[in-house]
Amino acid sequence: MRGAEATQVNNGVVVDLAAIFDAVRREPTYANHCRALAQLRAQGEPLPRDARRVAVLSNFTVEPVATCVVVQAHVQGCPIELYVAPYNEQAKQILDPASGLHQFRPDVIVIMLSLSAIAPGVVAEPWQDSATRRLVVASGLAELAELLAALRERTRATLVVSNVAPFEASPLGVLDWQELTGVARAVEELNHGLADWAHAHERVYVMDVAGLTATFGRERAFDQRMRLLADQPFATGFLPRLGSEIVRYLRATVGPARKCLVLDLDNTLWGGILGEDGVARLRLGGDAAGEGFREFQQAILALHQRGVLLALCSRNDEAEALAVVREHPGMVLRPEHFATVRVNWLDKVQNLRAVAADLNIGLDSLVFADDDPFERQNVRERLPEVLVVDLPRDPALYRGTLLQLTAFDTLQVTAEDRARSRMYHERRAREQVRHEAGSLESYLMGLAMEIAAVPAEGAVRTRLFQLVHKTNQFNLTNRRYSEAEFDAMIDQRSHRVVGVRVRDRLGDSGVVGLAVLRFEGTFCDIDTFLLSCRVLGRSIETGVLAYIVDLARQAGATQLRGRYVATPKNEQVREFYARHGFVSAGRVDDAEVWQADLADFRVAAPPWARVGVAADGGAAG
Repeated sequence: MRGAEATQVNNGVVVDLAAIFDAVRREPTYANHCRALAQLRAQGEPLPRDARRVAVLSNFTVEPVATCVVVQAHVQGCPIELYVAPYNEQAKQILDPASGLHQFRPDVIVIMLSLSAIAPGVVAEPWQDSATRRLVVASGLAELAELLAALRERTRATLVVSNVAPFEASPLGVLDWQELTGVARAVEELNHGLADWAHAHERVYVMDVAGLTATFGRERAFDQRMRLLADQPFATGFLPRLGSEIVRYLRATVGPARKCLVLDLDNTLWGGILGEDGVARLRLGGDAAGEGFREFQQAILALHQRGVLLALCSRNDEAEALAVVREHPGMVLRPEHFATVRVNWLDKVQNLRAVAADLNIGLDSLVFADDDPFERQNVRERLPEVLVVDLPRDPALYRGTLLQLTAFDTLQVTAEDRARSRMYHERRAREQVRHEAGSLESYLMGLAMEIAAVPAEGAVRTRLFQLVHKTNQFNLTNRRYSEAEFDAMIDQRSHRVVGVRVRDRLGDSGVVGLAVLRFEGTFCDIDTFLLSCRVLGRSIETGVLAYIVDLARQAGATQLRGRYVATPKNEQVREFYARHGFVSAGRVDDAEVWQADLADFRVAAPPWARVGVAADGGAAG
């Protein structure tokens, strides 16, 4: 929200939103959320253009949850416009094209249904035989799937569906897990069935409310009096936690906010100080403290395996430290897991800047974990863009602290994510080859590079949507489409959504770029043109533009237009269109417009790259 941390004046009353949000952060009570929402409404500031439109469908009274969602969205820096559908009208809202839901045109729809709504017999009739119980669960799943399928057909919105949790102990008591017909087993089958259905359908994700209530404590999460009085099952103490979790999922629908975890070594990845204690006295496994460090490394490895980059930033002798990483039997993480290493005696702020430069990412993509409070505060004050993790004093708690971190949340993992660290190692190999080459041109010619246009289908589509929200440097317009908007463009005949895949003799970089073209009359507009920072410096953008020019001409366009919208991070592409022969057509709103007459306009692909089309998502043939 613009100005969300500023002091506002309304009717002569000073409204200090920063203080209000700080109060919510310090004491996330339901009362503080209600006060914050009242002040937000009072100050009446319009939402920013990129605010996401979120709708909530529920068969119980959900307004108290919605209060916490709106406030948490502002506190976490992702303001939303929220529509709460009328109580228990989910079917009408979905099926009626004139409903408030469809008029609202949401980007994301959150569906929260209680166990009693999906499979009422599970709790109401605990003594059903196993065959009947399975029919009840299957019938409930089928009805829910039918409702979700209808919603997918009628809207392009991303769907976030909560799984279910029983609001009280099983009527069967300790017998519950002894019977095939137990309530707990039925709930698990229902939730697994929902997860399977969601996995099989794009744009549908499951929010684990069952896991959240288990972590919080079922007896603390639910309020039986409020359930009976107002059909609102959750305790007020749980509402802020639930609201925060919903916002966590909303943020994750556009991918992780951060890209790289930067780690200290001494008393962070292992116990002890290498330079003082020596290798033999380092604590890595073997006892409670040592196991804490190993388990922390295991959690870090799990992040690495889903695409988070890892880097080292430590005051140590590099050769000695890397020998421990490479050879110590207690180490889980090895040198190949780190995309870059900054182990020296320099200031850590300087080294963090170097890490960002090495990986060609912004400082706001970094998360820094260090056991030393001084180092953490030093980074906080001098590099406020970097997210600093407060590791607790006890290493046994390191793993739990990392698992609670939401900065790397994502709802989808692509092949490129899993291979990201390998790709950065290949990039370093290219830099070594470039250093050894006689000239830049001979280096590029020796790469045998292939640039392929790939259709926005399946896993490629997932990766392209991810790039829309992650790419900042080579991004001409910085358009952040919702999933609904993106899928609509893929299907519309007036648009062409083209993925870019790159590989060379040193490795496959995967899907690294996107062009969105919009055709209207004789004009072809380049609505979006972006490339991952991993592949910059090889003239790939020129090869892609050459393909765009040919594609526009073949589609019957006579004029090609591109736009440049300045952001704090894309200055390097300000002259992109001018360098490639486009002429200025003035400004429209915040965009510089560039145009080319296709009758006599040509862009030559670089001689060291083969540019083509790969219908199967592979490299150019």
